[in-house]
Amino acid sequence: MSDMERLTIDEVKNKLEVLKNWVGDISLTRQDMQHCIDETIHALAEFQRYRDLAEQGRLVELPCKVGDTVWDNVFGKWEPFTITGYSFGVADSYIDDPVTDDEIVFYYSNSIMSISGSFAMSEIGNQIFLTKEEAKLKELEGGAE
Repeated sequence: MSDMERLTIDEVKNKLEVLKNWVGDISLTRQDMQHCIDETIHALAEFQRYRDLAEQGRLVELPCKVGDTVWDNVFGKWEPFTITGYSFGVADSYIDDPVTDDEIVFYYSNSIMSISGSFAMSEIGNQIFLTKEEAKLKELEGGAE
């Protein structure tokens, strides 16, 4: 397995399940067992790498990805927008209102590309919402306009 190949959580779980059951499985060859152990060690090393990055503050979990839909209030009506990109800090050619340089900025556009803009990650849950239901609930609470 190459260093670049990534295992999913389900793949790791399956490999660990094989390891757990190998003792009673006579059909599992020594080579199969060694391969399973090697892959599990690789998966654990990858997990450790991500844990180290998180502890160092170098790993960020994004609330949405490119292609996802977010909801913004445009002249009193909730409108869907598609995330087109993101950056850490301001990308001057995209942003109208300045955002701090130490925050993730998302870029978005509507379905016909007539409206595009950007927002800081901290706006998610305040002015920008991941679902229309969240947006309407916030509106009912009197929080977003």
